[in-house]
Amino acid sequence: MPGTRLLKRDWEKDHVYLVQFPRAGCIPSPSPFSLKVETWLRMADVPYTNISNQFTKMSTKGQIPFVEVNGRQVADSNFIIDHLIEEFHKKNIDDRLTPIEKSYARAFHALIEDSLRWALIYQRARDNKWLASEQGFLSHFSGVKKLAFKNVLCERLRKRVRLLYQIMNAVMAQGIARNTPEEVVILAKKDLDAMSIFLGNKKYFFGDKPTTLDCTMFAFLSQFIYTPLVTPEIRTHMEQNNQNLVCLKWFLTRFVLTAHHFYRLSDSIKTLLVLTTASLEAIAITG
Repeated sequence: MPGTRLLKRDWEKDHVYLVQFPRAGCIPSPSPFSLKVETWLRMADVPYTNISNQFTKMSTKGQIPFVEVNGRQVADSNFIIDHLIEEFHKKNIDDRLTPIEKSYARAFHALIEDSLRWALIYQRARDNKWLASEQGFLSHFSGVKKLAFKNVLCERLRKRVRLLYQIMNAVMAQGIARNTPEEVVILAKKDLDAMSIFLGNKKYFFGDKPTTLDCTMFAFLSQFIYTPLVTPEIRTHMEQNNQNLVCLKWFLTRFVLTAHHFYRLSDSIKTLLVLTTASLEAIAITG
């Protein structure tokens, strides 16, 4: 896209500018797609700068996250990673996998982003009030704006996310919105069990070195481990039956640092802007 439309006008060559939501209190990002991209950047040792979208700036496609690199904007986490693999010659990360392993990677990627993802959206659609607390984004606001975010805009967000959730399910042959909360938990448990069985005693999905799939898995599992859930039974199931998945918390220590201390330090000076609900809708649904 033309450089005049870039968020970062004075960009450096071969440096990635990752644009995402401001940091949340309980997790580096409540968007699994943003966390996936940032974890991949760290794993691949690609130089990048995190830029807060300040709740207002979206890609030309209306998505978060997006990156700007060498004068070009790329959105959608999967396309972002594919582009960065080519741009920074990182094919070795996944190319070392055998054809069979690549087929497994594709299958589990779909399980995570096309199945387990809906369990997360279900949680957020039913209750996202924590986003307007210290666990969420409340620390980015003060005074009247803090009150408005907590008492007014978050309620509007909840209704709009739920509406989007219902609309998206209406066009699906089988919609998770038709299921009871208990049935959603059952489906999530099956997904987690499948991932746990495949991981087994391995350090990563395919041995001693992480791949893109590990970044995807970590980003989504972190949402169930670190953020408030309407049905905490999912987290309890992981702790009791999927110990190897829960143990991957150490992934956070290696690639994103304990308690996401680095994230907090690397954030730009917070600018208090009026929140636009259209941007926060993307937290659970954009890629």
